[in-house]
Amino acid sequence: NQNADNSASKNSAISSSIFCEKYKQTKEQALTFFQEHPQYMRSKEDEEQLMTEFKKVLLEPGSKNLSIYQTLLAAHERLQAL
Repeated sequence: NQNADNSASKNSAISSSIFCEKYKQTKEQALTFFQEHPQYMRSKEDEEQLMTEFKKVLLEPGSKNLSIYQTLLAAHERLQAL
C-alpha cells in the first residue's frame, strides 16, 4: 500500500502547489487593484463601501468565475455609478 501512500502524498503536494499559486495570483491582483485605486487605502469609509459592494458582487450568479481583480473592479464601478 506504499504506492497508495505515495500517490496521496503527490496529490497533496500538487494541491498545495496549486493553492500557493492561486493565493499568489489573488494577492497580486488585489495589490494591483489597490495601487490603481489608492483612495480605498486612504479612507476607511470608502474601503467599507467597496467591501459592501464586493460582497454583493460575490453573491451574484455568474460571479463565481471572476478573478479577485475583476470582482473588486465591478464593486468599484458600481460605486462610481451611484
